[in-house]
Amino acid sequence: MERRGFVARVLRNGTVRAALVLAVFLIAWSVLQLGGLSVFLINSWLLLSLPLVLAASGVTLVIFTGEFDLSAAGVVAVTNVLMATWLSELGWLGLPLAVLVGAVVGLFNGFLVVVMRLPAIAVTLATFIILGGLALVILPTPGGRIDPGIIDFFTGQLVVPRSIIFLMVIALLWLLYRNTRMGVHAYGVGQDAEALRLSGVAVDRVKFGVFALAGTLYGLAGAVLAAVVQTGDATIGSSYLLATFAAVAIGGAAFTGGSGSVLGTMLGALTLTVIPKVLFVLGISGWVQRVFEGMLIIAAVLVGAVATQSEQRKVQAVKTTPKVEAPTVSVSGGERP
Repeated sequence: MERRGFVARVLRNGTVRAALVLAVFLIAWSVLQLGGLSVFLINSWLLLSLPLVLAASGVTLVIFTGEFDLSAAGVVAVTNVLMATWLSELGWLGLPLAVLVGAVVGLFNGFLVVVMRLPAIAVTLATFIILGGLALVILPTPGGRIDPGIIDFFTGQLVVPRSIIFLMVIALLWLLYRNTRMGVHAYGVGQDAEALRLSGVAVDRVKFGVFALAGTLYGLAGAVLAAVVQTGDATIGSSYLLATFAAVAIGGAAFTGGSGSVLGTMLGALTLTVIPKVLFVLGISGWVQRVFEGMLIIAAVLVGAVATQSEQRKVQAVKTTPKVEAPTVSVSGGERP
């Protein structure tokens, strides 16, 4: 009975569930892959995962506050083509400029959502459409040139693949961020924004900062994607529209806000990029891959919802348990507990 309770507590943790799902697919890939997994295969998988990890992490930060951000794919697309065109000749200066573009978009989204009080889902969807069109104007057909130094920085080899180092840095930054005032308040906004506001926290400032930070991550994701694929493509960001939210779902974050972890989202992104590899070695076609991914997302959301409801029922049961009053004894003619 105690073992069953321990397993239930573990499975209620979205990050643990995401880790288990990823482990299953990695084991399947290593068994099915002819000749096993090599450093080259693992590195290429992690490199392709890195842009999605960054973009999905930004989306997760916004979801923590109870809002939605659909602009990630648009920012990824426009920064990707900028890195291959206008920013190509600037060398290393192009990288921070691409990140700055993402930050500006995040500030724009934050202004319309927080200051103008417009619905986040409508604002960010419009931003996604505008940026997607702008990317096509900048680079109508795939091509362009990425600075070789930037390519080598993200894809080159050290003692271990650099992709592993970058993923570890992202995880470390998340662990630091969640303990900052902004990180703690972002969770609080998603759980009960009004209570947080009454306690003296500037809720609007928190949301504004989160949108800006998310945009920064989208810009970096687009720049990294350009380095990984070594070309510019205005349509390449469209796949990130649903993939980012799929990674969040597999990672166990609640779309209602206030709970979850970027570590879970990172694992979810890694899972999404390893699924096609497993299905490929099985000889399964592309459209079946989409069906499989959709079923996995539904399963992840369903398990997360069941775990959340179970936790809520447990908390409610504790709250409604009647308190037992202490017995009274007679002392000098009076009653004291």
